[in-house]
Amino acid sequence: MEDVLLGEYNHADRDANIVLQEGMHVYPFRVQLPQGDFPSSFQGALGSVVYCLKVKIHGHSYISKEVRSELNFVSGIKSNHPQLLMPQAASSSKELCCLCCVSGPISISVRLEKKSFIPGEMMKIIAEFENASSRTLVPRAKLAQIQTFYTSSRMSKRCETRYLALIEGKHLMPHSCDVWDNQMLQIPAATPLTISNCKIIEVEYSLVVHVSIPRGVDLKATVPLVICRHCHGNETAAILNS
Repeated sequence: MEDVLLGEYNHADRDANIVLQEGMHVYPFRVQLPQGDFPSSFQGALGSVVYCLKVKIHGHSYISKEVRSELNFVSGIKSNHPQLLMPQAASSSKELCCLCCVSGPISISVRLEKKSFIPGEMMKIIAEFENASSRTLVPRAKLAQIQTFYTSSRMSKRCETRYLALIEGKHLMPHSCDVWDNQMLQIPAATPLTISNCKIIEVEYSLVVHVSIPRGVDLKATVPLVICRHCHGNETAAILNS
């Protein structure tokens, strides 16, 4: 998108030449971004989504100058969409083997009140742990961010997983159970928003609840999340004032 504030392409007089005298000149203007389903701004490990305002001044007797200012664009995902307010759940279980012996099962069951969260929000985690083995386990919960970068043909991709927040519960002794009734995990305020509407970049989130098993592979249960911002009414377009 490009427009001319004043100068040789002024619609009133296409041949006019504007001469700016020495000093400071201020030209207030408004720019409305085009309507469309655009992804939010994002800086990733292998790529980014960037929106910027670029202002140029052209001259015949000197080199043109350019000033560039980056914009933080927020896609209008409504956090109160009915599907995003539905409760979420996941569970997982396994048995440990040592030579010919099989221990009792280890299981995780986790529930969330909804699927959508906003940066800075406290997430309430409800989880049940059962440890029928002879080993001491450590329960943890992590906020995982999965960045996926595709080639333009989407024939190949690369993924990058980062953990943005972590909480740890008390040790789970052998042949015991534990319940998280009101375990809270805060989503960092600077967490980028979910991106699912870009051809070459996807940003996804999940809550990973797992138990660390000594001399074994950790058991985990994963709940998909959506990180978005509150969107009121028809708040889908951004207007820049300068």
